[in-house]
Amino acid sequence: MMLTVTNTSAADPLDWTFSFVRGYALPSGFADILAFEPGRPFRDFADQRFALETLVAGRQRAILQARPEIEPVDARLLHARIVGDRIVLPDRKTGGHAAWCASLVRVRCILPIAPTVPDLDATSLVILQLLREGFTAREIGGQIGLSFRTVEHKLEKLKAAFGARSVAHLAILSVTAAMGQG
Repeated sequence: MMLTVTNTSAADPLDWTFSFVRGYALPSGFADILAFEPGRPFRDFADQRFALETLVAGRQRAILQARPEIEPVDARLLHARIVGDRIVLPDRKTGGHAAWCASLVRVRCILPIAPTVPDLDATSLVILQLLREGFTAREIGGQIGLSFRTVEHKLEKLKAAFGARSVAHLAILSVTAAMGQG
């Protein structure tokens, strides 16, 4: 979990800054994409879309309503999709702009967003679908009339195309690639 306090006294939300009260720990190699630099304004954030749509927007809603904002988070940050929950607690200052707000975020998972891959042939799409459903190369081959060695060869080509390190990684990347197309 991350607990932060954001200084919201600046008129322009991109000039707001935040500091950690409690950092985060994620058992993931993707955790480095969350390497925020406390004290820097949101305008310096590498992914401005994420800064505006996720960081600023949630805080603005809480400040405008002058009450806590509890919401699920499903956002893209650089080359990953972050899913979690967040509560934003605004300064309850009356008659003026909130000077701060606190935010508690629980990141449930970080999924890589797969690079765009060239159009896949029908066989590759079927193999990916069956892989996502948990079938082995031997079972996939039996279902589509190919030898398991041919399926394994196609899986190796697909791993290279997606930049996957393993068959499990290929399954995840193919799912996130499909989600990115929608």
